[in-house]
Amino acid sequence: MSVENEKELDAKLMNFDGDRYDVVVLASMWAKQLRKKSEYKNQPHAVVIKVALDDILSGRVSKEDVLRVSKDNLEKELKAQEAARLEAERKAKEPMRL
Repeated sequence: MSVENEKELDAKLMNFDGDRYDVVVLASMWAKQLRKKSEYKNQPHAVVIKVALDDILSGRVSKEDVLRVSKDNLEKELKAQEAARLEAERKAKEPMRL
C-alpha cells in the first residue's frame, strides 16, 4: 500500500461516522476470507487487514456480504467436522484387523 493510499485510508477511517468497533470486527472477518485467496496467502497480516479495512470503508464489500461469506464458510467447516467425527466413530466400531 502506497503512502497516498495509507493517507486515504486514514482519512476514510477518521471520517467514518458509524461504529468503528463494527468496522474492525468486519475487517478482521473479511481479512480471514482474503487470506484464503492465493494473492494474499503470503502477505503479512497487517497488509491484509489494511486491504480489508479499505474494502469495508470504501463500500466494495458490504456488511451483509462479509456476514454471508463468513456464515457459509462456518457452515462448511462444521459439516466437515461432523463428517470427520462420524468417520472416526465408524472406524472405532469396526473390528480390528490383524
